[in-house]
Amino acid sequence: MDMFLGHQLARILAIYIFTVIMLRVAGKRRIAHLSAFDILIIIALGSAVGDVMVYGEDTVPLASGMMVVFAVVALQIIVSKLTEHNKSLAYLVHGRGTEIIRRGHIVRHNLEAEDLTEDELMELLREKGVGRVSEVKEAVLERSGELGLVPYENGHIARRGRRRRIA
Repeated sequence: MDMFLGHQLARILAIYIFTVIMLRVAGKRRIAHLSAFDILIIIALGSAVGDVMVYGEDTVPLASGMMVVFAVVALQIIVSKLTEHNKSLAYLVHGRGTEIIRRGHIVRHNLEAEDLTEDELMELLREKGVGRVSEVKEAVLERSGELGLVPYENGHIARRGRRRRIA
């Protein structure tokens, strides 16, 4: 039993170190900006690494786990390089942002298409320090699910196609 635990701990350490090295090779990414593709990579790596850490050598050989980690990271690098040069492929893999507010007004069909309620939009705006939709020149629901916005400059607010200054 003690030998089994020692062997299992050695496998866990080996796959952990190997995965860290492979992720360093793959490059840096800000966690707050994960795309669906990034989440898929995380799930695939988690499954491969988890199986090696939990099951014994007779069920999941360490070399097989390392091969899966290597293959997933290599695919991620290849797809990332390809999407840098091909906008259609980038859209297919990563998606694109959706305009939610245009000139101080909600783009309702896009809000519905993103399955976002007006209350949820207002919550996102408040998180950005904005109290009213009319204070926003443009807002985009980014691929990551985060709201990117461009407020009107100098306190201008949208009013029926014109802007007026806030007192």
